[in-house]
Amino acid sequence: MRARSALSAFAAVALLPLITAGTAAAAPAATTAQCSPISISYVFDNDQTGGWWVVTTSMKCSPASYFKRYDLQIYDRPLTKHFASENTGYRTDPYDNRTIVPATAASQKKSACVSATSELYYFDKTLIDSESRNACFKTAAP
Repeated sequence: MRARSALSAFAAVALLPLITAGTAAAAPAATTAQCSPISISYVFDNDQTGGWWVVTTSMKCSPASYFKRYDLQIYDRPLTKHFASENTGYRTDPYDNRTIVPATAASQKKSACVSATSELYYFDKTLIDSESRNACFKTAAP
């Protein structure tokens, strides 16, 4: 009887790394389902007709097979018009957008703002993660 309990204790200790390894291996899969930080950049360009800003917005959530939704709003401040307004439906690919924002005279003291949100969903459309970013910049030519 004593040999049997010693064997059981040995078997339990031998299986302990397998039990904890199984739990630890499952954790990284849950942590990889997330939205990356949103990238917003704006670059000035011009020609003989005038100047403009090229606003590039990139959003990505992973894993690729999960559903995502993206929302992008680009508008002037004070608000008089939208340069971009898009709310995607459920999709599985990343989101990239380039929008042209006209440059303004420095005397107008105007700016443009970008509001972006990415959301990641399970297959049953339960929200897993989201990321938001707001950025504003002066629209006067540099």
